[in-house]
Amino acid sequence: MAEEYYDPNDRPPGGAPADGSATPPKPAPPQPNGQPWSGPPARPAEADVPYGYGPGPVMDGNRDPAPIPTAPAGANATDHVRIGLWGAPRSGKTSFLGALPIAAMQAQRHGRGSWRISGMSREANGFLNDSVTRLSTRRIFPEASVGLRSMSWSVQGEEPAAGGLRRRPRRASFVLDINDAAGEVFQANNPLHEEITDQLARAQGLIYLFDPLGDRELATESFNFFYATLNELNSRVRDRRGHHDNRLPHHVSVCVAKFDHPALFEPAMRAGWVTQDSTGSRLPRVPAHLSSRFFQWLCEDFRGATARMVRDGLATFFHPDRISYYATSAIGYRLNPQHIFDYNNYANVEEVDGRPRICTSPEPINVLEPLIDLERRIHARPGLFGPKRSGQ
Repeated sequence: MAEEYYDPNDRPPGGAPADGSATPPKPAPPQPNGQPWSGPPARPAEADVPYGYGPGPVMDGNRDPAPIPTAPAGANATDHVRIGLWGAPRSGKTSFLGALPIAAMQAQRHGRGSWRISGMSREANGFLNDSVTRLSTRRIFPEASVGLRSMSWSVQGEEPAAGGLRRRPRRASFVLDINDAAGEVFQANNPLHEEITDQLARAQGLIYLFDPLGDRELATESFNFFYATLNELNSRVRDRRGHHDNRLPHHVSVCVAKFDHPALFEPAMRAGWVTQDSTGSRLPRVPAHLSSRFFQWLCEDFRGATARMVRDGLATFFHPDRISYYATSAIGYRLNPQHIFDYNNYANVEEVDGRPRICTSPEPINVLEPLIDLERRIHARPGLFGPKRSGQ
């Protein structure tokens, strides 16, 4: 006779006996083949379950139980920074997120502090691992996002002293809550539009990726994915009385994407917006004090038409002193074997077998800086760091 199976979590329909005695064992479920029941079926090994799906890894009774993920050392419950990522299709949002840990590792080499980024969950770490492998090792771009994915990362670092009131390095330790959404989600008729708008409304800061190259095409025209979201965002914040001085309360980092692309870099250089470092890798950049005017030039002279509407929308709905501007690239320029910028050969993307391929290891430009600037401004006491900062 087969042994009776007993699950200590099961209780009979009437509950435990009134006398406090043990719950009677549960009889073995009948088997259609008449064979004794040998227990529940084995769960598949973790390797057999597609990433992000299924019941998770097989439990190992010999391993110590894992605690829930906690905030990094030095952070507390108030140090969750909610940042919304916003941009049209193919503006580079997923590549921007994937380049963040690369930029963090390179920051110390460029004298911009020391930063560490890691995931707060298995899925978040999987995204970071896959993105860094694709960009740095395989030298291909991450796959375009589908739908909407939310992640939490821990960020720890130390910024160099900046003079003025901050004469000592600033240490930061916080949890970053961020979304990765397909650009199509920002259209009003998309089923996920309401959800992404809710996330942006709850965010403290926004990173808006403006793609002046994709803006030439109707399918990726920035304004098509900008106004519907901006209008709905304003309505949500208004209805919960969240406006600050009659405008949206968010701090915003406007990132001009794909600054490494010759179709954008060359006109910007000819117009006089670009300078070049005289030391290190001799990288070109848009000086910080010119970045706001550079964005104005992009919208007025380089792109025009609907790009001017994007500019006007930002200036109308957000406080101008809460907006910073950056010339950004997730992969940076192609550098020569001595790791120095060479104007004769700086384009960092080539086509191989019909697919874009990154030529040399990425050196992200103004990817980490917009995020750290947002965190600084969100946590700053009023007036501590003065007016808005604009990126390079």
